[in-house]
Amino acid sequence: MDCAKLAKQIRVKEKDLKAVLDYIEDYWPKLVREHKDDLRSLIGLPNPYIVPGGDDTFQEQYYWDSFPIIRALINHPKYSKLAIGMVENLLYLVKRFGIVPNASRYYFLSRSQPPTLSSMVFIVFNKTKDKKWFADAIKLVEEEYNDVWMGKIHLRNFRNVYKGLSRYYDINAMHVLAEAESGWDMSARFMDKCMDILPVDLNCLLYKYEEDLAKAWEILGSLEKSEKYKKLKSERVKVINKLMWNKRGGYFFDYDWVGKKISHLVTVAGVFPLTFGIATEKQAAKVAEVVERTLQQKYGVVQGVPFVENSQWDYPNGWAPMQYAVAVGLTRYGYKHLAVRLIEKWLNCNVKVFRETGFLWEKYDVVKGRVGVPDRYPTQPGFGWTNAVFLIFCEMLEGS
Repeated sequence: MDCAKLAKQIRVKEKDLKAVLDYIEDYWPKLVREHKDDLRSLIGLPNPYIVPGGDDTFQEQYYWDSFPIIRALINHPKYSKLAIGMVENLLYLVKRFGIVPNASRYYFLSRSQPPTLSSMVFIVFNKTKDKKWFADAIKLVEEEYNDVWMGKIHLRNFRNVYKGLSRYYDINAMHVLAEAESGWDMSARFMDKCMDILPVDLNCLLYKYEEDLAKAWEILGSLEKSEKYKKLKSERVKVINKLMWNKRGGYFFDYDWVGKKISHLVTVAGVFPLTFGIATEKQAAKVAEVVERTLQQKYGVVQGVPFVENSQWDYPNGWAPMQYAVAVGLTRYGYKHLAVRLIEKWLNCNVKVFRETGFLWEKYDVVKGRVGVPDRYPTQPGFGWTNAVFLIFCEMLEGS
């Protein structure tokens, strides 16, 4: 990595950039845990894993936190094996419990988190080329897709509720717990009725499952199953466009399937159809305009427009995995200049706050360039997915 060139690009001193990169490398061991056996509420996992933060707040492997970490570490000379083991832990949870829970605690078995397992399995397969492992893994991915995310059983997995689209849920059938499954806990986005909402980002993630399963079964020689998932993803695109695209607003929104109306709240979730290649070129152009005009702030992309009452997943905060999703989506549709600008802003914020505090953080106030505004608990230092996205973004800028 050319630190001098990268530092100049993100408008920081080279020594400050190096300090952050050294910090990230030195911090991974502080985040590694190993618990092979169940211990009270903690579910034992076969392999070591990385937790979100270095203190006692998070001691479990979290589902959606794992994706950027695995994406960042899959080719790391020291931690590649650990990244593969983390994916195997998630597959183990599906095999044992039929679900990837929110995190590896018994009390989290009532819900999951935004689904990314198919992407993580492909990351490992592209690294190892182990077809037998891949075949076993894909069967578990398919089980999770069918039984959890497309489930229709009340007080079990009751997510697939309207025109083939799914919602977030919890076995206790409470809006606040479904919102916890969304990962956006908490956010004014759901208006305290999360189970009534079909989230645009969730349904884009499920499109990715259908795309991955179609590709996987083609690799594994089952063209009939591959065609099945190609048809499913095609149907999902039609429904997303019918229910979630607002032509006048030029943006994708959540859909209230109970009230039969589209949301009017602009959030970063509306960029996910670009992230996964669902949007048309004309739609992408409109979405890029909204990102540039409305969501772009001095230090990155804000979660959404200001609401009446903001929680930690709202304005003025920005979160690393959302910055990544936006950068990928914009790049995919040719808005590379805007994507690079947003990456530079985010990295500049990370380095600035690191210089001031000595840590990378769970989230940031991207309006003022400081540690993210807390909500349910103090904003955590560390931080697994922030560290990971920092490395991914440096890699993306090097290739730009």
